Amino acid sequence: MVMTEILQKDEIITAEIVAGARTLFEKFGLKKTTMEDIAREVGKGKSSLYYYFPSKYEIFEAVVNQEIGELFKTAYKAIEKATTAKDKLKAYTRVRLGKINKMANLSQVIKNDLMDNMEVVLKIKKKHAATQVKMVKQIIAEGVAKGEFKKIGDGDIDLTAFLFTATLTGISNPLCIDGEFPDLSQKVDEIVDVMVEGIK
Repeated sequence: MVMTEILQKDEIITAEIVAGARTLFEKFGLKKTTMEDIAREVGKGKSSLYYYFPSKYEIFEAVVNQEIGELFKTAYKAIEKATTAKDKLKAYTRVRLGKINKMANLSQVIKNDLMDNMEVVLKIKKKHAATQVKMVKQIIAEGVAKGEFKKIGDGDIDLTAFLFTATLTGISNPLCIDGEFPDLSQKVDEIVDVMVEGIK
């Protein structure tokens, strides 16, 4: 019981640190934000921060991981509401592109500090790439099983899922880097139509 309470307390404090750090990162960027700033923002001693995070880079990673985790939760809910595999792909695409627009400030931090923190950014991307591919793979496999998509082998399903997510990444990256977020909500149907044309 005591151990459980300690773990819950740690989770609460970690969440407070991440929330406070996100506020500072959005305002000042990663480079200009210090551990002292974060400690002051969350009302903790600097030593307390170092107990949970070795440096601000791990906190930055936690902030981005949290955002991506929320994206997946939203995507899963949207996918569950769709009935066909194609509509599920559209739901996933709509959520992913929409989330990029909402993450404008955080993406600005990534843009400003990209060159100085490339290792951190690539680590985050690599960590979540497999989850995205798996999500799309499950949708495509379901479409194949139900006859919505043509019969293709597991290897082709894997490849199609990879290409689908890679295409969305290709669309997303310029939006994050340029800081311009055109309304793509009306283009989701067209984007998905083009990407699934080969397996219809």
